[in-house]
Amino acid sequence: MPDGSTGSDALSRTLRELRDAAGLRQVDAATQAGISQSLIAKFENGRQVPRPDQVEKLCATYSAPTDARQRLVEMASDMRAGNQRVVLRRDAEPAQKRIGRIQEVSTVQRTFTPSGLPGLLQTADYCRALFHADVDLDSAAADAGVAARLQNQAILDTDREFRFLLPEGSLGWALIAGEAMAEQMEHLAAAARRANVRLGIIPWGRPVPELPLNSWTEFDDRLVIAGTTTRVAYLTVRPDLDAYRRLFEHLDSFAVFGEDAQAILRDAAERYRSL
Repeated sequence: MPDGSTGSDALSRTLRELRDAAGLRQVDAATQAGISQSLIAKFENGRQVPRPDQVEKLCATYSAPTDARQRLVEMASDMRAGNQRVVLRRDAEPAQKRIGRIQEVSTVQRTFTPSGLPGLLQTADYCRALFHADVDLDSAAADAGVAARLQNQAILDTDREFRFLLPEGSLGWALIAGEAMAEQMEHLAAAARRANVRLGIIPWGRPVPELPLNSWTEFDDRLVIAGTTTRVAYLTVRPDLDAYRRLFEHLDSFAVFGEDAQAILRDAAERYRSL
């Protein structure tokens, strides 16, 4: 069977590169590692995340350096954390750092927020207000969470693809004072002009026959992180992934983009400055 690998995220790409460097075909690697060739193909084309023990076996087969092996095991552990719909308590800095690692191994992210604004597109002022509003975080924990989230935003400067969807009504939730919210609107507008960002806004009052109950982010076709007030679910089972993808694409069909979205953001900024 040919090695038709196309995965471009860091985990898939590195596993493929290590195999190539070892001079092995997928079928050879399968025999030596005791993992089926079809599974290795899925790992390399990004269709399935290997278990940490499978990464260990492949790295041993490829004689991978220790640091590369540790990094790949960490990537696989992060991506597979929710394999059985594990639901984790919300925290600040550790959760943000973990999300940052997941972002590094993902090529396409899709985020929907029914209220508030996506973390990758928040200004420092907005982000600080959000974390410090959490009554379960002390000041130091909130500051650490802010720093980690802002650091994660550097991923926007890479070649990854980002798609964001939000209702126009979420722009009117003033988490911070008027002038700072105006700057947040302008920050969104600037982000939407990036070549790798597609920001869609569902206009206020537009009929949409769906009622999403939570925010979520999809990472490629392998993981959904869905947030509630007190918990964060890491979802990797196919029915969950398919349900969130269907919902995202349906909501996307009601959104406006480009200049239409820019006009909504300009209007929101002007209204905040007039308060």
